[in-house]
Amino acid sequence: MSDSAWRLLGLEPTRDASAIRRAYARRLKLTRPDEDAEGFQSLLAARERALAEARRPLSEAWQDSERDSGEEEPADEPAEASEAGAAGPGGAGVIVESGSPDPGPAPEVDPARPGPPLVRDLENPASAPGAPALLVRDSDPAPPIDAAPATDAAPTPLVIDIAPLEAGPAQWQEARALEADLPPFLRDGADSLTAWLARARRLPAGPRALAEAALLRALFGLWRGPDGRLTAKRVEATRAAILPAAPVFGWPREDAVLAARFDPRDAAVATQILRDVIPPEPGDPAVVAVPVFLRGRLPLQAADARAFLESAPRALKAYEAMRQRVPPPRRLCPYALLAPHVWAVAHRRWGVALAALAGLWLSFLLSNVAMDETGGRAIACGALALLVWAGTAAVTAVRADRIQIAAAARAARRAGRKGVYAPAERATRLRRAGARMGGWGWLALIWGGSIAFIGPYFGLIALIGTALGG
Repeated sequence: MSDSAWRLLGLEPTRDASAIRRAYARRLKLTRPDEDAEGFQSLLAARERALAEARRPLSEAWQDSERDSGEEEPADEPAEASEAGAAGPGGAGVIVESGSPDPGPAPEVDPARPGPPLVRDLENPASAPGAPALLVRDSDPAPPIDAAPATDAAPTPLVIDIAPLEAGPAQWQEARALEADLPPFLRDGADSLTAWLARARRLPAGPRALAEAALLRALFGLWRGPDGRLTAKRVEATRAAILPAAPVFGWPREDAVLAARFDPRDAAVATQILRDVIPPEPGDPAVVAVPVFLRGRLPLQAADARAFLESAPRALKAYEAMRQRVPPPRRLCPYALLAPHVWAVAHRRWGVALAALAGLWLSFLLSNVAMDETGGRAIACGALALLVWAGTAAVTAVRADRIQIAAAARAARRAGRKGVYAPAERATRLRRAGARMGGWGWLALIWGGSIAFIGPYFGLIALIGTALGG
């Protein structure tokens, strides 16, 4: 088969009929019969050729590939077979077999003028007089490639492998009606929203994309304030409309309509908003639900994680492992083991720094008690001081990567609440939040907090010296 059909579908050569239909459905969203009839017919013909190729026996496909590798591609089959029944009664006898190498042009459709249905009840021909006899066959075996054309006088009914996503004039008219119904739907609230989405759900892919684009344009109007800026408060107000619409249009994974009908910047902003508002689906490779202390789990998108963890490559590696649904690599951070509070301050994890300082100072107090006591009490207080110190350092060192990932999830949540949805601005903000502390910050900390940082070490050194001297 010619590579042009695969290129038109945007698909590598495959024998998977489901993959071909999915690729056709994606392209169909961007090709409307009423706007580009020639492109629609080319897309339909490409799908038919791909399905015919997928249904051919493997032996024939192998023989053809061997022949093509050593000889020129044979000329196309004569058009007589596809035109044999073009003049049947009522003009309904065009033959296009689903397994033939060249299905020929699809019947042209005028979407503005309602007419007889494209598919009529073949068991009751009188149900749609004058309608072309479209026979839907999705699972019939393909006829042999070298089969002789029919010689009967009676025309053969039109046979096209029609996917359930194709649309007729009635469906396009319904999509335009949904566009017109958007203002009252946005004004009347949840009940009209439910009815509007139910109508959109019944549409095939092409008309449903038209309704989806209209809904997204309406949402953009609600997200922007009088000055044209997006605000988190306005986005939050549309949550009640976004959540029920997500399963109808496949948000946030399905973004073909955004990419095709909106400016690239607006499409990226809308995608970010949808990912912030819609809870992640289980198994979504683009989002990970990260456990965060006191907040349960927060979603962390891959783009946000890469920006925040740019200065922490080991933590980013652990996040990528979480995305692949494999246990992240376990490691012990030596820096955090020796000085957990200093490590936390260097990465600007202030809550961890305070917790580590509290543990170290508690160990310092216990060591002072141990030096003042004698006998068993001294031993108990000394052991407890060492245990508190070791526990604080070990927990920080083992959980260093998880602490960084949780901080990235919190920073991404704050960016969403601040209304930062543009990818470039959001990445800059997260990159700045995840950067390590600079030299001036360290000078200020050393000047104002040297006692708090160094004091616990004196108590530990004194305790060890006392133990060795005793």
